[in-house]
Amino acid sequence: FVIDHMAYTYARWAEKELLVGTSGKITGLSTATQKVTAASSTAVTADELIDLQDTVKDVFQAEAIWIMSNKTRTAIRKLKDSNGRYLLQDDINSPFGRTLLGKPVYVSDNMPEMAAGAKAIYYGDMSGLATKISEEFEIQVLREHYATQHAVGAVGWTEMDAKIENDQKLAVLEMKAAG
Repeated sequence: FVIDHMAYTYARWAEKELLVGTSGKITGLSTATQKVTAASSTAVTADELIDLQDTVKDVFQAEAIWIMSNKTRTAIRKLKDSNGRYLLQDDINSPFGRTLLGKPVYVSDNMPEMAAGAKAIYYGDMSGLATKISEEFEIQVLREHYATQHAVGAVGWTEMDAKIENDQKLAVLEMKAAG
């Protein structure tokens, strides 16, 4: 149980670092330079989603995906075109069952929700994010150290970094700043 829980926690941490980053450490997607700024701090429009998608050059569209929080996806699910059709479509052929403007939609609990200044949606070909794992995640069970307490300890570590290596492949929708 402990090892499974540590592996799960590590996976969530690694995903957060790739998406949000940590200042002065792993930057992940947080330094994306191609940006669309939403007119609102709490909502997104269909036009802004189209602008975001078109920020990425056509040559990089083939493998492009959307990444957002569950609440952002819910807000987008309610958007309709001028004919009353929903923009976010159910698609059993898509990896997670939904497409937006023809591209798969991925949801992460690590993505910020739509709020003032938040980077709420990433779009693009994620191969533009270079990830270096110098030391694979390793878990070590410590039996002798805790033997006198009839307990077992566990420790885990890794060494990794992630930075955008091709800005043209990635774009971010940033919500309007407060004020």
